[in-house]
Amino acid sequence: MEKALLYKEWKKTRLFTLGIAAVGIILLGYIMLKMGRSFRMVGMEHLWDVVVNRKQFLFRSLKYFPIAAALCLGMAQYFPEVIQKRIKLSLHLPLPERKVILLMYGYGLGILLGIYLLQLVGLLVFSTINFPYEFTSSTLKTIAPWYMAGIITYLFVAMVCLEPVWKRRAFNGLLGIAIVYLFFLSDVPSAYQPVLYILLVTLIAVFPFGFLSVQRFKEGTQD
Repeated sequence: MEKALLYKEWKKTRLFTLGIAAVGIILLGYIMLKMGRSFRMVGMEHLWDVVVNRKQFLFRSLKYFPIAAALCLGMAQYFPEVIQKRIKLSLHLPLPERKVILLMYGYGLGILLGIYLLQLVGLLVFSTINFPYEFTSSTLKTIAPWYMAGIITYLFVAMVCLEPVWKRRAFNGLLGIAIVYLFFLSDVPSAYQPVLYILLVTLIAVFPFGFLSVQRFKEGTQD
């Protein structure tokens, strides 16, 4: 039963998954080519001046990819469940409803983390080859909030789609926007380093709230 449910999720989202992965690879390739051109045109000394003295971040083009990827995948996975009333069938499978939702969450988060990891590995290899350890470490600390924001975006998309009460949907949507905004307050390299653990706690705290929406949906709560 679990395999059948996961296969249903894959069949429903496979085109979006492959498309998001392709865009992520193309975006990373574009950044690498652009920086390679900068190496040749202005030299490493100029780039170091931009990074160290002007506090500019060289991988800023990645900034909104994580939340865009999460939004697309989340909508592809959960929007049809609500519009076509599929979620009612899913919740009446011979499995505990919590396990059904965990499988759906696990599938979506697994796909999303796989795409993020693929992009991060490519970025890490490129940065390690061309820059010292300190730069690579600073890069990872700078982009970490962006990818955490992507995971939170996915959780809020699921929460909003599965919520049966429109007022709560609006509230959850606005709350999600406000929380995600907190992850993009500064572009300064390593600006979020002192509070990364707080962002991680925020991410973990958001996770359980989707189950409340599912519970209200199963109970038939309406506006």
